Amino acid sequence: MAHTRETLDSALERVFRDHSQQLFISALAVTGCPERAEDAVQEAFYRLFRMKQKPRHLKAYVFRTVRNAALNQRKEKSAEGMEDVEFIFAAEEGPGDSAERNEFRQRAAQAMKNLSDDERETVISRLYADLTFRQIGRVRDTSVNTVCSWYRRGMQKLRKELGDES
Repeated sequence: MAHTRETLDSALERVFRDHSQQLFISALAVTGCPERAEDAVQEAFYRLFRMKQKPRHLKAYVFRTVRNAALNQRKEKSAEGMEDVEFIFAAEEGPGDSAERNEFRQRAAQAMKNLSDDERETVISRLYADLTFRQIGRVRDTSVNTVCSWYRRGMQKLRKELGDES
């Protein structure tokens, strides 16, 4: 049992180390608030490190646990939609960015706010958390076809709203 516990802890540490930014972004896609997203990730890993055995698809299980914690955070704090979708561009911003590029980022963030929760979470999970459709399906406990539909509809809406710039 000690060896299994050690192996599970090591695997969880590796998933966190390799995917912490994507986990945070996934939680942020649900909560719309950086502080709540951080709380969700911490809450999820607190639960994960108390697990007895390693699940079959650990990465998807971790993302699902983070998503569930984010949903709890959103429910508990009674969030009113997405407060800040600009987070998806924050790492790229710098003094050399043009005003035109920054304006596009703001328009893209506003367009993301106009997507349904399912579409927004799926687009962010695919593009910014780098999850496959199959992984998103496991995280969301839904079929790959449904995930693909949410993604396709979300991307169509974004392209329509952003025009040629997208």
